[in-house]
Amino acid sequence: MSLTSWVVRIVASCFLLALVLAPHALFAREYRPDALDRQLDAVSDRRLTATPIRHLLDPERSAAAHRLLRWRLPLWIVVTGAEFFTLLYLWSSGNAARLRDALRRKMRGDAAAEFAMGACIVAALRIAGLIPNYARYRLDRALGRSEVLGAEWLWIWLLGTITAMLVGGALLAIVFRLLARTKRWYLPTAAILAIAAFLGGMLYPVVVVPVLWPHHERSVQLATENKALARSFGLHDIPIRVAQADYAGLVDRVVPVGIFATREILASLSIERAYSIRERGFLLARVDAMLAARFPVRRTAIDLVLVLFGVAIAVVLSERLGVRRDDDPLSRVALLAALLVLAYAAIAPLDLAMRRSAVFSADRAALAVTHDPAAAVRALVRQGDHRVEGLCPSAAALLFVDPHPPLGARIAAIEGRPDPCRSSS
Repeated sequence: MSLTSWVVRIVASCFLLALVLAPHALFAREYRPDALDRQLDAVSDRRLTATPIRHLLDPERSAAAHRLLRWRLPLWIVVTGAEFFTLLYLWSSGNAARLRDALRRKMRGDAAAEFAMGACIVAALRIAGLIPNYARYRLDRALGRSEVLGAEWLWIWLLGTITAMLVGGALLAIVFRLLARTKRWYLPTAAILAIAAFLGGMLYPVVVVPVLWPHHERSVQLATENKALARSFGLHDIPIRVAQADYAGLVDRVVPVGIFATREILASLSIERAYSIRERGFLLARVDAMLAARFPVRRTAIDLVLVLFGVAIAVVLSERLGVRRDDDPLSRVALLAALLVLAYAAIAPLDLAMRRSAVFSADRAALAVTHDPAAAVRALVRQGDHRVEGLCPSAAALLFVDPHPPLGARIAAIEGRPDPCRSSS
């Protein structure tokens, strides 16, 4: 039996085993945030801002948040390790060279073989992280952080995999065409990546958002209410979409999507159901502050720079390693991809730190518009409870997996109190 058959059978067996055992985790414990919602609605503004920050959260949910982060960091390590070692084995075992030879025999032209090679490497990368990513989804599902069913999650994963394969294959084919024509291939490659990144940002609300977040039946009415609310605070007139389901981490979130002419605000349906008008005003003001600061455009540009930096690191490292006899630039792409995984892991803390800084800035700008710290605190506490966020996550979690600032630090900044996360560290 070939190596490919063994890999396919092992992955399929593990995934089926996870599907059989996962429902036990789903029903292991039920969390009911409704009690905290009622407490937040009943308490007065003065008492809310006078209550110690640690007493604002549900103790059970806070404990669950700490357990969640204890699992998310190991799962992130497992995903990174699985992707790295899979691609490294693909190159070191000679399977990348054999795959290259098979593709060149069966494909018409070098460009087609290069495209297929890029698609195969991306597919290996995605399959390597399938099981730990599914375990992470089941963990989120068990704690109420996700409303996505298992079949829906698998469909989203397949859609993402196919899209990544097409993009990866096309990018590799373009790079090799440029490499054959000029030694400075990295300059046009950077330009192509920049154009693709900004086009992707513009097309995301048009192509991806309607598929993953279809309009709710009350979306038009709720969007009209939110527009009136935004105008009352003097915010920008930007289209607002109310999502039907909380897919892909949208639970209790209001986020900007798109850039330039296609930008819009994507709001979770749970925001409309559970949050008061004042709280929704704060959340909309946060998004407006992000758009005013051109955060989506800056985010796209920063991500592009980090990708190029990671590619540069991977290229330098790959040139320092030994060369196999059957190596050529095409088979060596598997090694380059493996090193790119490590480079991204090394750059991730910088990326997450910049995201957290942007969140703090948006909080300050929204508070300056609404002048309602009590509503801001209610919104953050409700978000933290529904999304199972801890008051003060560990330094390791903040460094590698958590793009959100500590909830305790955000509330303390709004109320002008000492940061409980610094005092507890």
